[in-house]
Amino acid sequence: MATVMAGNGAAAWGFRLSRVQCYPYYPITPSTSCSQQISRWVYDGAMGAVTINAESEHSAASQIIAAGKNVRAGTATSSKGLLYMIEVLENAAGGAIPCGLFIGNRATGAPINIWADHSDAYAMRDSGLIQIFAADGQESLDSIIQGYRIAEDLRVRMPFAVNLRGFTGTHAYEGVEIPSQEEVDRYLPPFVPLYSLFAPEKPVTYGAMLSAYPYRRHKRNQMAAIGNAAEIALKAGKDFAEKFGRSYGHFEWIGDRKAELVVALLGESAAAGEVATRHLQGKEGIPGVALLKIRLFSPFPAREIAQALNRAGTKAVIVFDEGLQHGGVLPPLAQRITAAVHLHLGGKGPKIASVIGGLGGSEVRQEHFQLMFNLAANIAEGKPYRPEPYWLDIDEDPIFVEQENQVSPKLWKKWGEIWKKQPRQEKYCAPIPPDTEEIRIYSRAGQGAITSAVGFTGAGIENGYRLVTVPAFGSERRGAIITTDTLINFHKERRIRSFMRAWDVVILYDDTILYSPEHRVLDGLKEGGALLVNTSHMSVKKIRGLLDAGEGRVRIFTAPAAAVSEGLGLKHINMPMLGALHKVYDKVPFDKALGYYERNVPRPREASLEAIRRGHAETTDQEIQRTRKERRLLVSQDFLDWRPEDHSQESWPSALEEVQIG
Repeated sequence: MATVMAGNGAAAWGFRLSRVQCYPYYPITPSTSCSQQISRWVYDGAMGAVTINAESEHSAASQIIAAGKNVRAGTATSSKGLLYMIEVLENAAGGAIPCGLFIGNRATGAPINIWADHSDAYAMRDSGLIQIFAADGQESLDSIIQGYRIAEDLRVRMPFAVNLRGFTGTHAYEGVEIPSQEEVDRYLPPFVPLYSLFAPEKPVTYGAMLSAYPYRRHKRNQMAAIGNAAEIALKAGKDFAEKFGRSYGHFEWIGDRKAELVVALLGESAAAGEVATRHLQGKEGIPGVALLKIRLFSPFPAREIAQALNRAGTKAVIVFDEGLQHGGVLPPLAQRITAAVHLHLGGKGPKIASVIGGLGGSEVRQEHFQLMFNLAANIAEGKPYRPEPYWLDIDEDPIFVEQENQVSPKLWKKWGEIWKKQPRQEKYCAPIPPDTEEIRIYSRAGQGAITSAVGFTGAGIENGYRLVTVPAFGSERRGAIITTDTLINFHKERRIRSFMRAWDVVILYDDTILYSPEHRVLDGLKEGGALLVNTSHMSVKKIRGLLDAGEGRVRIFTAPAAAVSEGLGLKHINMPMLGALHKVYDKVPFDKALGYYERNVPRPREASLEAIRRGHAETTDQEIQRTRKERRLLVSQDFLDWRPEDHSQESWPSALEEVQIG
């Protein structure tokens, strides 16, 4: 049975199941809750490790080197924290320290940006670490366990990092299968130190200085060791599949085996690419298409990737980078794939173009992959293309030009002749029909919307559905309007975790959001979809009038959630709104979900359960007489003291955690 948790929580389980013995950390967004969870486990006695509250990321990296000579060590970081570690991590690689890192990938400055891209991972690429990219929480958990198996092999003995996109990966709640400790122990042997750290009778020097000749021999041997990691990774992935049923290689080929057109990328954004790839497969006039989802970035499996492209008969590859190399000819992934094709296929290899996107938390959408496959098709047909990268979602520098006047004159002068010969083809870019159902919540920070959405996700997963919930985090303030999105996938045989942004239900936790000029709540709502509003004084008729929306456009429901919570002495409105959601959206049946809530609902349990039941019972789409006086919860000190990390997986504790905390 899968357990609902965020990507950070899954990474924490990876460290715990790997029996990490020393975990120094200095928290930084968006990887903070991974370290927070491990610290809690150690405090509760559930994890036998030493945690160190380091004074900086530089210190945390220094401490995993010191510990990593003698015990299994690990830490988590992101962005500037990782950059601060790099000076030390080069010593970990040069000193053969098989420690592990989890990276919640995030942009680096300037300007300041706290959202996701691969800038931090790319900055680390020349530091000598093994780098693995995960696409979701499950892959993060599995890859950390495999990472220690690879790193501690005597032919390798190198540090490793598992990368997961910030927020859309680290803060996405979905079902994760947690292996048993016994199973992991059979897969991952205990840590074996090569030298005793404290053995006066056999002294060892660490951090020695070497002159030129032994230094260059050492570096040659270091490169050979990290090169060995590619072979070990394949063996580790195969053994993992035999024991746990989930297979891992250097990369995953998604789509047609004979694909003329390929889009290559790293990590979590492959979810959107997979939907577009499946949509285009078999369409009239479209050759074979595939997504090349690369897992092992360093050491880079150049020969294997070149051979896979050659076997498929690929004619054009679009390499999608969520980061760049300032001053480089191409971004890092495009550069490595270009070198791989040139070295191993020469003039027989496919043509390669580079696209940069997803920077600073920019959404990577399904239609972006349609554009990239369209570009690949044009290139395969012999159309000219840019030798430097294309930029995704920049209006004045589009991949395809609809109107010349939309383009910067300087760029038109440079690339105009190429743009004229690059047609946008409808067969590639036609709308993708919705294949999932989706719910959006608008709430104010601190109202507990994330907690209720995570609970709904857990209930759905327990009842056999596939769900993923992705909250929006950022430079928010208490009371600011935020969104939380949940996707319901009814295809058990297919993993879909990419949003169409076509909502079946929109929920407002605060009726004042109806007046927000920045939030048009019906945008994206499907025709005939449902709108649920927490209100104690507004009627369905009044809401419909405010939105100027007829009955055919939207079904409107109201729930007196604030009144229900106040009457039960609850501080938040999320529990009655959770019950109200089941009244509006019955695809996850309320009676089945109630069993999950009875076991897992946050404290105070009885009041929360009663709030869920009353929220369900008192939600209606009918005109009823409500009190004219607006009822709102009093502002308590708890409300004022709230912090974003309060919306952690602690809100819906697992059975094991319940035992630990009594």
